[in-house]
Amino acid sequence: MSPSLRQLEALVLVYRLGSITKAAAELRVTQSAISLLIRQIEENFQLKLFERTTRALHPTAACREAIPAAERILAGAQGLSRRMRDLAEIKAGRIAIAVSAGVASALLPRVFANFRSRHPEVSIDLFDVAPDELLGFVMAGRAEFGLGSVEEEGATEARIEALMQSPLSAIGIRDGSFEKRRRLTWDAIMSSDLIAMRRGTRIRSQIDDALAQTGRELKPALEVSLITTALALTAEGVGISILPGHMLPKAQFPTLVAVPLSQPTIHRHVSLLSRADFGLSPAAQRFVEITRRMLSRE
Repeated sequence: MSPSLRQLEALVLVYRLGSITKAAAELRVTQSAISLLIRQIEENFQLKLFERTTRALHPTAACREAIPAAERILAGAQGLSRRMRDLAEIKAGRIAIAVSAGVASALLPRVFANFRSRHPEVSIDLFDVAPDELLGFVMAGRAEFGLGSVEEEGATEARIEALMQSPLSAIGIRDGSFEKRRRLTWDAIMSSDLIAMRRGTRIRSQIDDALAQTGRELKPALEVSLITTALALTAEGVGISILPGHMLPKAQFPTLVAVPLSQPTIHRHVSLLSRADFGLSPAAQRFVEITRRMLSRE
């Protein structure tokens, strides 16, 4: 049977201090408890560790041979304990996060900066992926959790929590009048040069389905694959982008404004995605708490 950490601790202290009395005081136990721990090791291995006289305690050769190994084991255990405390207190660790491209550019930077300012010791592996790849990326265990728009209601092995929603909006240049409009109808923008996501993307499919129910069809002047492309084109005056309002990173595009579209109103969600059979690490839980708090203010 291997000696316990408590037994090794008693052995090393008695060796270092040369006294059972001092070792007992260090560990805040009785002298008889220390004597018992040493005796248990001796009986277990059939080795004499200390020669006892009425006036002194002398380590044997076997004891001197064993002490370096005992000290290494105790140091390793103490290092592990410190590491576990650091992980629990979010003073260490690593988290992997998958984020859809739109969330990565528009919402994540502020959340990321807030988390890093509070927990600079935690390492983050960030994966910005296409929205269609988000669920598979998390479910394959490549990320601890994901952030983005996810509609897979039948994904029973996934835990999906909506964190925020915003309406699809007309995003245009601040020109003194556009930003003063509180809301626009789809009919009001149909004659404008519109920039939309390509057919087959989730945003475009949601738009096409909603407009089809009212007998209308979106006919954009340009179709793009990336949200940042649409916004960059709009910033240069090419046209009006049709995107969720939360996808506009205001710091990157200060000249643009999002005006919600109505009749019909179409909402897009930002959700937290994780595996239903796995809990989040303390660091990941804190990142999610900060994300919830910051997105609730949007």
